[in-house]
Amino acid sequence: MSLKKTLLFLGLLSSTVYAHKNPDKVWKISDLNAATMALYGREAFSHIQKSDRITVTAPTAIAEDPRNVPIGIKSDIKAKSVAIFQDANPKSLTALIETDAHSIIDYEMNIIMERKGTVFVVVEGLDGQLYYKRAFIYVICMPCMAQGM
Repeated sequence: MSLKKTLLFLGLLSSTVYAHKNPDKVWKISDLNAATMALYGREAFSHIQKSDRITVTAPTAIAEDPRNVPIGIKSDIKAKSVAIFQDANPKSLTALIETDAHSIIDYEMNIIMERKGTVFVVVEGLDGQLYYKRAFIYVICMPCMAQGM
């Protein structure tokens, strides 16, 4: 992963100029839909389309470590950006990756999820259309269970 993509993933380069509406503000929003609308605008969000051209891989059973939930994202859509949101933490936007026509969208990463929830991936196509795919992940907090004993 390039330094720019790494910094975007960590939220350290969110002030880079994007075609998005409010990239700095989005990192602070908790609600998944509100964060998506803030990033892409209400008009674009109102035309978002579910896509089978996006693959989201996540644990199919229960993720046992909430601090280390593996996810993968693949797509053959020629894109301007890929955004990863989730609804299990106080802040919804998890990663924002700027891409171009030559980029290969094939990412693997570990994210933190404080509880079970949805990972929502949005690919902004070069055609200006927004495409999405969702995955629900069950997370179990083993240390929390041990404290109850």
